[in-house]
Amino acid sequence: LCRAVAAVIFGDPQSFVGVLVTGSTRFEQLNDRAVDLLLSGDTHTIEREVNERTTGAGFTFSSPYYYDGMAYFGNETFVRCAEEEKRFGECASLLVCAKEKTTSLDYVQSHFPPDFIKVGSTNQERTEMLFNGTCNVIAGDRS
Repeated sequence: LCRAVAAVIFGDPQSFVGVLVTGSTRFEQLNDRAVDLLLSGDTHTIEREVNERTTGAGFTFSSPYYYDGMAYFGNETFVRCAEEEKRFGECASLLVCAKEKTTSLDYVQSHFPPDFIKVGSTNQERTEMLFNGTCNVIAGDRS
């Protein structure tokens, strides 16, 4: 994708510099003009268009070129509970782990009460939380 953008803008598909960004700093780097364009799987939300939370700035998004969605991983019974957004009966002990500062966490927070949600700062931490019983489902992007 970088080569395609460079070819259109500069007439040379090799005239770009790839810069590694992290999920937690990518919008700050874009806002500070350390990078000109994000070509990762960023979720387009109205909040990010108006007031992205880490920068307070609004950003313009292209038309989506890739769609995924929310996925859950873990205990089969509780995965079904999360997918169906059930919180009663056998689903009363559902505990969903989500990664902080992600749209996955935003989604989970908008669909489940706070006592059903556990937050981890890294993917490794969420995996450990699943294995040690802190949660029984991990939420994340389907991709």
